[in-house]
Amino acid sequence: MSTTVTFVGLGNIGGRVVAHLVKAGHDVAVFDLSRAAVDAAVEAGARPAESAAQAVEGAAAVFLSLPTPTIVESVVAEILPRAARGTVIVDHSTIDPDTCRRLAATTAAEGVSFLDAPVSGGVQGAEAGTLAVMVGGDEAALERVRPLVETYAGSVVRVGDSGSGQVVKLANNLITAINIAALGEALTTTVRQGVDLDTAVSVLTKSSANSNVLSNYFPRTLFTAERPTGFALDFMHKDLGLFLASAASGPVPLPLSNAVRDLFSIGRRLGRGGKDFTSVVEFYEDFAGVRLQTEEGGK
Repeated sequence: MSTTVTFVGLGNIGGRVVAHLVKAGHDVAVFDLSRAAVDAAVEAGARPAESAAQAVEGAAAVFLSLPTPTIVESVVAEILPRAARGTVIVDHSTIDPDTCRRLAATTAAEGVSFLDAPVSGGVQGAEAGTLAVMVGGDEAALERVRPLVETYAGSVVRVGDSGSGQVVKLANNLITAINIAALGEALTTTVRQGVDLDTAVSVLTKSSANSNVLSNYFPRTLFTAERPTGFALDFMHKDLGLFLASAASGPVPLPLSNAVRDLFSIGRRLGRGGKDFTSVVEFYEDFAGVRLQTEEGGK
């Protein structure tokens, strides 16, 4: 059954998600500040809107994929007066848990549900329709939009009340960032001491040090000659800051979190903010005078 929905924010994830919603037969109105991004979505079968507010007219669900908490709050404030009672806002942005809780309360007062639903899987997952979605918020609201989300997700899990989806997503990104930094430190040292990178990677991917980053993400990014950007270092730096801010009032010491955030800060200072977040490893390469490029990655 076709449903009228809205999608605001057509970046690397949003633009690809829209294509899945359209392919599933839904009527999708889109808005983004980038004209090129809107044109690409229209070419895929979506309808353009002149503003986020105009896009929500007649929509049963509104999807957001935006870069910062401030922008999410601004867009919600713009669309809320035009959203019908019963509308579900599904926010795929990565923001802080407190903002989500505040928005959930604000929208609920107007008869609209707000779900924090950050995603993991990156560009490849969005392209394949296999994103992992971690959801915080009302269970009944999630069930109303679940068939829509499942058009582009391989896993949709409600992890708790409002804000919980972001708590899990920020933990996921912290773990990933620490893994990248640890691999960079270890692999650069290994190569600097004379071990062939392809040999080391072959062994480590079959050992206890293996991870999705090492066996799946690095071969498509860091280990290649081009080092394409899938998720910018600037965005990971932002997410690490959100994690630290949300955890700051708690009793847990955060030595690893602070150290890895410092490494990403150095990466930004050295001009790598727009590069893939794995470029944080170049901090180690610079010191060692080596490049972590596999034979396969050079082809």
